[in-house]
Amino acid sequence: MKIPKDYMIRSHIWMEPDIFYSDAFRCLPKSAILTLLRCLQKQKREKTKVGGKKKYVRTYNEFIFPYAEARDLLISNATQHWKNINKLVEVGFLEITYQGGWYQKHKREKDYSRYKLSERWRKYNTPEFVKVEKPKVLPASFHIKANMERKKLKLTSQNRSGPLHKSEGDGAVCENIRIHESEVGEQALENCQSFAGVI
Repeated sequence: MKIPKDYMIRSHIWMEPDIFYSDAFRCLPKSAILTLLRCLQKQKREKTKVGGKKKYVRTYNEFIFPYAEARDLLISNATQHWKNINKLVEVGFLEITYQGGWYQKHKREKDYSRYKLSERWRKYNTPEFVKVEKPKVLPASFHIKANMERKKLKLTSQNRSGPLHKSEGDGAVCENIRIHESEVGEQALENCQSFAGVI
């Protein structure tokens, strides 16, 4: 498969020996290594004086790496690309400078995440390593686990409050009403069940 011209970067991929021999690099799967190499290729270098000598150093500029680009570079699929980025953040090769949105108002307006290379990998597997996690894209109300917990809490609240609810649709489940010992209590239970049948 031929890589589209839009994604052809002619820059050299500059990787220092310390990266290659690091624990962080050695723990990367093959697909994540391809992602890292592309990130390294996106980094600009400038010639500057270091200790009286001119050397090329990284500028640590921000860059984007959308799913479409990863796909055309044969980095598997969107899920694998997401895993690769997460892994590079986890071991310290990448930092997320801006978390892109999950929703775009217009097709022409893309809200991509932005990244830059990090030096945290140098202390990977040491007590000094600073752990960073990739933030979630979706708002809190869209997280499945959070929604499940919120529904459990709502049901528990309904059971405790009994008939004290704002609307009929938000009422407590009749089956969870306490068992009554008197005829008056039984009559109340029958009325509740009849009302539930009407709804």
